[in-house]
Amino acid sequence: MSENPNGISFAAQHRFLELAALEANDSLLGLHVAAGMDLRDAGILFYLAASSATVAEALEDLVRYAGATSEAVRLQLSRRRDETVLTVRPVLAFDEPCRQFSEFSALALIRILRRLTNRDFAPRRITFTHTRNSGLTELRSILRCPVAFAQTSDGWVLPQGVMELPITSRDRRLLHILQAHAEDLLSERRSAAGLQGSVENQLLTALPSGRVQTAAVARQLGMSVRSLTRHLSQEGTSFGEILDRLRHRLALSDLEDRRISLQQIAWLLGYSEIGAFNHAFKRWTGTSPGRARNLPAWPASTS
Repeated sequence: MSENPNGISFAAQHRFLELAALEANDSLLGLHVAAGMDLRDAGILFYLAASSATVAEALEDLVRYAGATSEAVRLQLSRRRDETVLTVRPVLAFDEPCRQFSEFSALALIRILRRLTNRDFAPRRITFTHTRNSGLTELRSILRCPVAFAQTSDGWVLPQGVMELPITSRDRRLLHILQAHAEDLLSERRSAAGLQGSVENQLLTALPSGRVQTAAVARQLGMSVRSLTRHLSQEGTSFGEILDRLRHRLALSDLEDRRISLQQIAWLLGYSEIGAFNHAFKRWTGTSPGRARNLPAWPASTS
């Protein structure tokens, strides 16, 4: 979640924390670092939140501009009844769980929101994709809420009352300046990745909703369908090819997590029916997703 002025990749930050935890013999190093950090080290994301009017507005900007500091994850906000869920969806695949970095991020975000609202609240619960068999008592004491491990996503569940809390340092003029700067950072990353990268970024957040039409993505990018199609053609690809490659890559990654059912994977990839997912997967790999998941050499055998 922190800004990265020195060009250190997310993967390197994640790996460093894991190695440091082993070297220090501290299985809760990520939490201990987050508990003592200067919250301003979160960079532009901290100052965006500090200039927002409410927690809800701060989190909306976090979701929109997280990509300005890292392309490794995508954040999503969903509201249900009297609570809001902020979830993390990884874009990159890692050989090991991001345990330390995930726990660091979980506490860092809560500390930032507590400081900016001057309210000592706790989330309703926090979820992690990784497992943990030690340090549970201290971890729950630090996070001060129920915690669930081995879940399908990292996430924070916040009461609606927290979302409505005002930010004490809100500054609308400064917020507009920071948002413009964050937009520039996003544009720079998109330019570096090319239009294909921008299309992928839009698709990553749109896939679970099933809204993966060319027109919807073009609208989000501020382009006409004709212009988007022409520019992608100049890069030697098409919208359909990008969507297909992205689904293929995400399918291979999701199938490694046996906690996610095939029906859920189909939904995450934007398929309305599991039969369509099965057909696409067989075209990609020559076998069905269920059979591939049960192969002894999975995922290498289908990659």
